[in-house]
Amino acid sequence: MNLNTYAVIGSGASGIATTYYLRQRGFNVELIEQDDAIGGRIRPFLLGDRPVQLGGKNIGRTYNLFREFTTAMGNNPYEFFGLNSSQVRNNKLLTLDNSRRVKATLEFLSQGTPKDIWRFWNVCGAVMRNLQNGLLGGPYFTNFCQRLGDKPLSEYFSPNFCQVVIRPMTVRMNGAEPEEAYVGNLGSNLRMVLDTYDQLTQGMQPVLEQFAKTGPVRLNSRVESLMVRNGRVVGLRLRDLSGVQELEYAGVILATPASVSSKIVAPQSSELAETLDLVNYYPVTVVVAEYAREVFSKKVRALVFNDTYPISNAGAYGINERNVIRYTFSGRTGRRYMKDGATSEELIRLAEEALNKYIPISGSDRMRYVAKYHPVGLCAYTSNYPQFTTNLKTQLSQLPGLYLTGDYIKGASLEACFEAGKTCADEVVQFEELQISQKSELAAIST
Repeated sequence: MNLNTYAVIGSGASGIATTYYLRQRGFNVELIEQDDAIGGRIRPFLLGDRPVQLGGKNIGRTYNLFREFTTAMGNNPYEFFGLNSSQVRNNKLLTLDNSRRVKATLEFLSQGTPKDIWRFWNVCGAVMRNLQNGLLGGPYFTNFCQRLGDKPLSEYFSPNFCQVVIRPMTVRMNGAEPEEAYVGNLGSNLRMVLDTYDQLTQGMQPVLEQFAKTGPVRLNSRVESLMVRNGRVVGLRLRDLSGVQELEYAGVILATPASVSSKIVAPQSSELAETLDLVNYYPVTVVVAEYAREVFSKKVRALVFNDTYPISNAGAYGINERNVIRYTFSGRTGRRYMKDGATSEELIRLAEEALNKYIPISGSDRMRYVAKYHPVGLCAYTSNYPQFTTNLKTQLSQLPGLYLTGDYIKGASLEACFEAGKTCADEVVQFEELQISQKSELAAIST
């Protein structure tokens, strides 16, 4: 193996981003993936003969890094998707969409107390003033944690406000109930709801195919352990279809979920593993189903469910594809069904029964579906993010040659993963520049 090559483990959004930015800077990078295709949760799956997304697919207008990436990969046009989400309130559907965003927002906020509204307005304002506050570690929320400490959202907002306003955000993005999510991380959720969205017209498949051509990719390869020499990470033991190989690299970047990275680093640093284990992940099942007729209407394209249902939300796959429905099963009740071994067919029947109470739908109209269960699915972060990142940096400094990135660094959205990947690439560049500087100084001293 070329010792000038870096290994990036994990080909989800963060791994792709880190690889992309390092290659932009002239680094040799090998992307390593345990599955048979790249993409992680943004990898497409087939609904019949059509690729569909069971992970992130909606691209915010503020997703500047991700949009620059898709442009760099080739001709990848976007189409409008907008923002459209409904809840049942007082036996009627209350819809939040682009056409009545302000009015609907005020109706939702009216479910809270004056203290709720004041607090929510302040945090929304922080994100609108500075999009960095919509990422983990943003200045407003860092200062908030330092002054007031971090606490669960259920202790910061009233119960009714949590159910109506907060839960739809945290369950959708993090799979977490309001008592399982923290105020210090709320900015990442707010940036999601304050944005408006497009979709890639051709989906993610062309982008991933274009990216795979930019450099070496090693598939069907799982990390057995890190290789460490003289206190420095110098390579990997990989298991692939031919057996176990020992490969040396200039450095190793773990772009895997924190819980996976924890197991990899544990033999070298139990402290780092313990810190990574503080990050919470919750399971999620996503189903995309095609029906013989339209299910949703132009006015109502998605419905959010409360915590009595295993399904957290159901929505039209596209603004003009209202016969293709994407169901997400997350949150505490959804977890219980998944833990009890509910099959995809059982879950989709439950979803159709729940949706049929408000939107006419029949299982007899269902033509086909595709489902994916992610046991380590949605990242719910950890409390006191500033202290978490401080500990992470301190412990990583004791393992030179090792870098970490992922959905727990900047947030779980595609744009946040690209922010995390760019940050990681910058750290590698800084380290290399420092090494060059030190070598130059030593050479000058020796002469």
